Amino acid sequence: MRIKLIRSFSAAHRLPNYQGPCHDLHGHTWKAVFVLEGPVKEDGMVCDFKFVKKLLDEQLPDHQFLNDLVPNPTAENLAQYLFDKTSMVLTSHGLALKTVEIWESDNAAAVVEG
Repeated sequence: MRIKLIRSFSAAHRLPNYQGPCHDLHGHTWKAVFVLEGPVKEDGMVCDFKFVKKLLDEQLPDHQFLNDLVPNPTAENLAQYLFDKTSMVLTSHGLALKTVEIWESDNAAAVVEG
């Protein structure tokens, strides 16, 4: 069974390899969409949403400068970074991370599938 959770965070970045306004420091309220997979347990749940939300929120770079984490923090690179980081944590709890979508605006996102 797959479950989906949507989380958000605010973070600043600059794109050093981009020629245009995004080269300069700016911020977004990012939306992160996580699709997880696991067996439905006897309690009828893959995992308690409250528990998973806490795990995911602990991985998000809320109010951070993304360039300190990812040298060129495009939406694509940030999606891969969060996929790799979050996947390890979820695996230790018996969950498989299938997809991460990172939305930098209402109409632009990057998607990583595992």
